[in-house]
Amino acid sequence: MNIDEREQALLKLVQDWRDQECRRLLAEADTQASDMRRQAFARDRAALHQRVSAERARAQALVQAARAERDTRLRRRSEQRDAALVAAAWPALVAALQSRWAQAASRRRWVEHALADAATRLAGGGWLIRHAAGWPEAEQADAAAWLGQQRPGADAVRFSADAEIDAGLIISADGAVLDMSLSGLLRDRARIEARLLALAEQGGRHERS
Repeated sequence: MNIDEREQALLKLVQDWRDQECRRLLAEADTQASDMRRQAFARDRAALHQRVSAERARAQALVQAARAERDTRLRRRSEQRDAALVAAAWPALVAALQSRWAQAASRRRWVEHALADAATRLAGGGWLIRHAAGWPEAEQADAAAWLGQQRPGADAVRFSADAEIDAGLIISADGAVLDMSLSGLLRDRARIEARLLALAEQGGRHERS
């Protein structure tokens, strides 16, 4: 092999190495570029996911806040309506009970219910019935006679008008007291108001149906 041939062979080796190295570098560059694209895509996708999640959370927070505001507004409106209803109904209830006591027939039923309740709940003797002023003596005598039948041999019942009683009776025996007066019947105002509101709601449902 002469010098020219050796030079050509050497040049070919150099060129082959250069081509191989170029292909390797290009392959590495392609791999790095692909990795960089994947990483960039992953970062962009993660950032997009975070933005979407943040927007979704913000939208949900806005919806929840709007619902809470609506519920608060409705609850406040309902409370105001209930307060107005009770404010109007309570004096009417008091007046209705006073009217019942003022009328003989309904007063008699009131007394009968009070005496029957007392006969089962109060023991012992020495009964005292305090009552609203103006209760007819004839009705007092009827009440005493009925109790005498229910409590044979017991001490006579005493009656006493009480200026602090607007309507109804307060029956006491041996320290036990059954308050069937107007104020006694209305003492548990919270429970009565709740019952009035329940009846009003029930009536409203019937009207809507």
